[in-house]
Amino acid sequence: MSHVELGELITFAMAKKIHLISDEIFFGTVFENPSFISIIEAVISRKLEKIDIWSRVHIVYSLSKDFGIPGFRVGMIYSNNERVVATAT
Repeated sequence: MSHVELGELITFAMAKKIHLISDEIFFGTVFENPSFISIIEAVISRKLEKIDIWSRVHIVYSLSKDFGIPGFRVGMIYSNNERVVATAT
C-alpha cells in the first residue's frame, strides 16, 4: 500500500477509535515500486507517536513466508500496547 492509502487507514482508525492490525507476513517479498511501507512507518511519518493511535497499531509477522520455510510456524506480534504484548506472551 502507498503512504496515502496507509494514511487513510490511520485516519479511519483514529476517527473510529479502533485498533489497526497490519499483517506484514510478506513484507520481504515485495519486488515492485513503491517498495513495502510498514504501517508503523506511516504512523511515524505523520508524527503520531504521542497520540493514542500509537498504542492501537499492531503488526503480525511470520518467518515461514519470507524465508521459504513451509511448516515452520514462528510468528511475532509487534505492538506499543503493553496489554497486547503481555497477553501474547
